Amino acid sequence: MEQKLRQMNGDRTLLMNAGAFACVVAMLGIANLVCRFVLHTDVVFLMPWLVAATGLYFFLPALMLWLITGRPSGS
Repeated sequence: MEQKLRQMNGDRTLLMNAGAFACVVAMLGIANLVCRFVLHTDVVFLMPWLVAATGLYFFLPALMLWLITGRPSGS
């Protein structure tokens, strides 16, 4: 299980996960603006779900590795 978690985390540190999370959330915000003003479609109801899924993707493996090995990157 630990090997799968390391593979999912990809040797990213907690700071790298936070930076990638911020970038993905910024891209989701831009996509929301494009959908609202260009496509005239309201997708704001999806945003909390997408941000939560993104947070789980970036921080859940690191948290589990932190609990198992004592380090967020697992090394």
